[in-house]
Amino acid sequence: MSNYKYEDAIKQLQESGSIGLTDLKSLSHDDLVELFEEIKVWCLYANGHLDKLPKESKKKKKKKKD
Repeated sequence: MSNYKYEDAIKQLQESGSIGLTDLKSLSHDDLVELFEEIKVWCLYANGHLDKLPKESKKKKKKKKD
């Protein structure tokens, strides 16, 4: 499995506005679920503006607080 992670996927979406299926396939299940949740929120509330995508995983933010 590759080192492609949630942060890489977000960066790619911010830069190009798209992500390939092979990249999605290489994400872990947890990262994939989190990415799709963020994309749903981004599309609904941010009107698809690339600059409003989160830079960091919510799970990592929770771990930093603990």
